[in-house]
Amino acid sequence: DIQTSACGVLWSLSTSPYQRKRVAEAGGCDAILNAMSVYAEDDTLRVMAFGALKVLSFSNVGKTKMRSCGALSLVADAMRKHEHNPVIQSDGCVILGNIAVNIEDDSVVSISEGGVEAIIRAILNHPDSLEVHEAACFTLKTLASSAENVALIRKNDMMKDALDLAFENHP
Repeated sequence: DIQTSACGVLWSLSTSPYQRKRVAEAGGCDAILNAMSVYAEDDTLRVMAFGALKVLSFSNVGKTKMRSCGALSLVADAMRKHEHNPVIQSDGCVILGNIAVNIEDDSVVSISEGGVEAIIRAILNHPDSLEVHEAACFTLKTLASSAENVALIRKNDMMKDALDLAFENHP
């Protein structure tokens, strides 16, 4: 409960752009990612942690801290472990997309095959969720700015089914 509450406090503090940078610099990203690692199966903690990470991922400092802590793989792993929670799926897609964008040199970092699969599974596991589909499709579009990511997206056997489902259910 303390870890969940702490993630909630960091989320609340990070809603202010000024505080967001300070939270990231003070180790907030590290604390949230550590809590996620220790309490990997706790759905409530994940929702609070993802809420905080999502807000922090809008900060350049937050993105850099998260990338250096391995957040891309931790978030993808959490999405796999909590496949049936639509909040975790949509927030996870947003976090992955935000962390992958490097504003400083206007580039998109490579994501893992597991990250691409987590995004695609989010679409397939939530066929009627417009929020999940929008977040996943936007993230895939963002990731496709990198040739390495395009190769991973194309390589995934479920990609066509996922996009067909999203386009069919949300024209």
